[in-house]
Amino acid sequence: MVKSKNFSRFLKPSQFNFEFIERFFVSLLALIFLCLSFFFYEKQKTIKLSIHGYLSPLYSFLAIPNNYFNLFLDSFNNYVNLKATNKKLLQKLDQSRENLSELYHLKVENEELKKLLNVKAPPSSRVIVSRIILDISDIFSSRVFIDVGSEQGLRLNVPVFNENGFLGRVIDVSENLSEVLLINDPRSKLPVISETSKIKFFVEGNFENLKIKHKNNEKDFVDGELVISTSASGYFKKGIVVGKIKKIKKRIRVIPNAKINDSVYVMTLAYEYTREYPNID
Repeated sequence: MVKSKNFSRFLKPSQFNFEFIERFFVSLLALIFLCLSFFFYEKQKTIKLSIHGYLSPLYSFLAIPNNYFNLFLDSFNNYVNLKATNKKLLQKLDQSRENLSELYHLKVENEELKKLLNVKAPPSSRVIVSRIILDISDIFSSRVFIDVGSEQGLRLNVPVFNENGFLGRVIDVSENLSEVLLINDPRSKLPVISETSKIKFFVEGNFENLKIKHKNNEKDFVDGELVISTSASGYFKKGIVVGKIKKIKKRIRVIPNAKINDSVYVMTLAYEYTREYPNID
């Protein structure tokens, strides 16, 4: 009778019974929702995969502009970097070329100075080495300048020559600059002697070569023989090579042995004249 009494008490409506029923249904609903969510999650996952599969070409198509834009940015950055690197390399290359050119010029100048030192100059009180300065405004001029003058002891009418021979004489002297009249100038006259035939005569400038003056019979010359300066006039030193005898169109000419573009450096001789050479204005 006790059990029946307790059971009937359980069935009677009370606050405890309502709470139990409420919790039971809530738990049941939660379990149902959990099962449904798991089911729909798997279904949703399948649907999402299907949608992604269908929309994948569209995504790829829509991504093309962005991909090309990123590719353009990368290419532009690479171009800027390469341009900067190329500029630096070109600067280094230019500097290397300048250094190489400077070394080459120094080597050439060194070789020219060595050649000048090996030249057997006529006896003189002093030998002066100078650099030729060309007037670029008149490349056909028969006058040049050298970078020595009265401060270095240079005087008017001293001969100027390089390792190949006679170039001209000084016609104007300032403190550190002198003007030289080349032997191919028509106003230039020089006493010489032929080395083999021993004929004394004068040569006169003819721009390209030298004309023979004061010698009637030109057949006595030996073709190709050297022509050397003499001191017959009293203002030039003897023994400087002037040129070679050459037959040109049935005429005998003296071809200068030295040219103005042979070298950068030249020699001048400082000595006392036995006679003054007339100035040329």
